[in-house]
Amino acid sequence: MSIRQNVLTLLLAGLIGVSVGAQRPAGQAWLIRSFDNPADSREVRSDILDTPVLPGSIAKVITLVAALESHVIEPDSTRICRRTVTVDGHRYVCSHPDLKRPLTPAEALAHSCNDFFVSLAQRLPSTAINDVRARVGLSAIPPAADFAGALVGLDGPKTTPRALLSSVARLVGADRARPFTMREGTRRVLLDGLRGAATYGSASDLGAGGIQALAKTGTASMPGGGQLGVLVAFTPAANPRRGAIVLAPGAAGRDAASIAADLLKAEGQTIRLGSPGSESRASVRAVALEDYVARVVAGEGPPDAPAAAQEALAVAVRTFALANRGRHQSEGFDLCDTTHCQVPRSATPASTRAAAATAGRVLLHDGKPAPIFYSASCGGYSARPSDVWPGATDHPFLPAQRDGACGVEPEWTSRVGASDIERALRAAGLSGTTLRGLRVAKRSASGRVMTMQVDGFAPAEISGEDFRLALGRTGGWQLLKSTAFELRRDARGYAFTGRGFGHGVGLCLSGAVCRAAAGASAANILSFYYPGLRLGEYRDDAAPSGGTSDVLLSLPGPEEGERALVTELVRRARDEIAARAHVPAPTAIRVTVHPDVRSFGRASRQPWFVAGATRGINIDLLPVTVLRQRGVLERTLRHEVAHVVVDSQLAGRALWVREGAASYFAEPLRDVGKAVGKAAGTCPSDRELTNPPSGDALRDAYLRAAACFRLQVTSGRRWAEVR
Repeated sequence: MSIRQNVLTLLLAGLIGVSVGAQRPAGQAWLIRSFDNPADSREVRSDILDTPVLPGSIAKVITLVAALESHVIEPDSTRICRRTVTVDGHRYVCSHPDLKRPLTPAEALAHSCNDFFVSLAQRLPSTAINDVRARVGLSAIPPAADFAGALVGLDGPKTTPRALLSSVARLVGADRARPFTMREGTRRVLLDGLRGAATYGSASDLGAGGIQALAKTGTASMPGGGQLGVLVAFTPAANPRRGAIVLAPGAAGRDAASIAADLLKAEGQTIRLGSPGSESRASVRAVALEDYVARVVAGEGPPDAPAAAQEALAVAVRTFALANRGRHQSEGFDLCDTTHCQVPRSATPASTRAAAATAGRVLLHDGKPAPIFYSASCGGYSARPSDVWPGATDHPFLPAQRDGACGVEPEWTSRVGASDIERALRAAGLSGTTLRGLRVAKRSASGRVMTMQVDGFAPAEISGEDFRLALGRTGGWQLLKSTAFELRRDARGYAFTGRGFGHGVGLCLSGAVCRAAAGASAANILSFYYPGLRLGEYRDDAAPSGGTSDVLLSLPGPEEGERALVTELVRRARDEIAARAHVPAPTAIRVTVHPDVRSFGRASRQPWFVAGATRGINIDLLPVTVLRQRGVLERTLRHEVAHVVVDSQLAGRALWVREGAASYFAEPLRDVGKAVGKAAGTCPSDRELTNPPSGDALRDAYLRAAACFRLQVTSGRRWAEVR
């Protein structure tokens, strides 16, 4: 979504608060397509997608490939950006950060450095770039065009956005049917540059949104005048299979990147999937959430299960994935592909249908994905978490209960030699050579083995679940299917007789299959195994549907002691402002307090003098200590909360209306009287509030916004009708 800066000058403190709303440039167009499945495509405004436009800086992708392939530059070439340069009478300005050092070709692409690319005009043969253009399906640059301008997409042939996406897809390898052959060094620089654009460069809103992509932004002229923000992106970055192009009329490339971030998050979140023990991060792969769900349903569930059982499992898989995202963060990925997390396999038509039928649906606890579990078979009686993992929290939605639908499965028996058990125990980290005795030391209320006594090893006790996993890893998972077993010694070692398969906590797949076969729906199945949980949609950028009003607060470690205070201030402001405005209090408000000014700036993309930023229900703040030192903690919170409460009633209004409303409801401004005399007819423009020429001009614009709003309300107009 395009970021609008609702600027609040904190008059007494010299700070500014920002509300980042959900308004997008009018007439936006976009296309998201799969290059594996042509039928998998979604688009808005095909008329814009099929109208030829100049590509803007997206043309730099082609320029870079042509320059590297023709050896005009090399992968290790560098250049100091001159910031402003004139070529053939045309002036080019660079707006990217000044790195104070030479840029590599990849960095020049990531930052979209105009100087780097127009400097190639004197060295790059037109035949070299036109050869690349022809090979990706684009027209040649005609002799009459301004060549330097064409290299950066501001002159030369126009092309449709749809064709532009296809041409870049061939260069990055997303279009496997029509690959573009290039030197390995060229490919490495190209992908590094596009990956950099999406993480630290001109399209970094994608990376900030957790989207691993290859991307490039551009700003070009619209056919009827005005500017057009453009972005092309491909996901996942490590193995691009989907492509997107976004066009934002009246905006810049960065705005198109912000829109794309929201579209791609809505299209499907990404799970970073990895393999434990890998020596290289290259094994980490990004998988779209719904693709991941389909693959895990195929890997964990019975292939011939009824649709309702598969759908119930799909919800459980998705909930587990989101609740445990980042479980392997220290290893560079979210979830592993083993039984420690969830096991994916190739998706089947049935598992794909189950994922699609439940897309976005999760089990919610306090507005967040619930910490749930599931297993293959509970053996007729499910387990509490602490029955399996000593010390685990026993949530009420994970009860130990009888499951009649699972009780029809026969018992199993396994015989394991003492030497095999010894090998498993040593592999699990216990010390010892000879197993002198093995017995059950403690059982849970559901009859499962909680602790095993292993005489001859140190430590002499091991949890029942750790014992099961140790045998499974060294001898196979069929040896000890669950901890619901009886044990006896015989001539060949030890005999285990038990029921069920897996830990038995949460949803029982065997029981779910039986319930579905008897006519139960997926919702019925989930309500039995997870009593009290709510089935709903969960998105990081939106309030959880339903539930009670709450403050979802994230604090840096050193400020955890401020939790009660900040939560109380937000709740009080929310309730007071909602009551005064006569609107329902928002279902939830998510507040993120950043550890320092730099962290806040990266998240909000606002300058140092900004105190807070709001997008929808999400508020970002400077550290509490900073706001308190400046005497504006409560004032900042009330203003940002006011935006959360009232902005949805003012969609599409001028910026001064939204700022004026937030100020009106947040606090009475003693200074407003100074501006009332000049407010009528001179309400500030959006530009005056977002791009003032000076601090005094900004303060004046803010006072006028507050005064203009107050004048209309005091004259009898309802606040929600102010325009």
